[in-house]
Amino acid sequence: MSASPSLYVDRETFLHRLNARSKLALITGVFVAAYVFGDPRWVFVPLAATFLALVAVGGWPNFKRLSFIVVALFLIGFAVWPAFTHGGGAPLLETPLGTLTEREVLFALGRSERIAAFIVGGLLFVTTTSNEEIVAGMRSLGLPYAFCFAVGTALRLFPTFLGSANTVRQAQAARGHEPGGRNPVTLLRSYIPLMIPVFMTAIRNVQTQAMALEARGFDTRGERSFYNKQPFTAADWATAGFGIALAVGAIALRLQGYGTV
Repeated sequence: MSASPSLYVDRETFLHRLNARSKLALITGVFVAAYVFGDPRWVFVPLAATFLALVAVGGWPNFKRLSFIVVALFLIGFAVWPAFTHGGGAPLLETPLGTLTEREVLFALGRSERIAAFIVGGLLFVTTTSNEEIVAGMRSLGLPYAFCFAVGTALRLFPTFLGSANTVRQAQAARGHEPGGRNPVTLLRSYIPLMIPVFMTAIRNVQTQAMALEARGFDTRGERSFYNKQPFTAADWATAGFGIALAVGAIALRLQGYGTV
């Protein structure tokens, strides 16, 4: 696991040179495309596109750091979502508790891919955009500084969260507990002892930072300035336009009945 304190990867790529606002528009379009469709074959398109882009900009180490979270959420979603839809199509698995149909599997797979697309898309954004650029970009959109500061702080604490997860995982492995298993249910259950101490550590870190800010008299109401101001170039306009067109096109296709289970 990488020891880098940040998820930002300093590279000279097209996405790195874009303004944070245009990247927000692009990633919003990707999220809309992943959200409006339910068919896993349609949701796979934005998921695969963001994953390939993430690898191309040097984000593979970041993905490996988050892979256990992506796997856990994917498996949890795949196990839970069939309970929230009605059956249909050919039966695929019959158990004493009920029958799992083709429609339920496709529905669960589509929802799990959607969650994975959100995580990979967000990871692509923070891999190509520093915390300072994110806060400055959101502030230039007119968002309240308190909200921008909260987002920047959450992104700054996220690597600490990952470090805590690795520490807990190593401590539990030293005591004989190692998450894994070929059975999805067994694999899912093996992650539960890992999640609880990780979330408790994250809550404790947030409380500590809140007390530190309060002790220093931090006030979000004052006017703020930023050292680096990125220009909004023609490439940014084109990227933002593509993001908006992607969102509108996805919604239009969904309204015409495409991409449903």
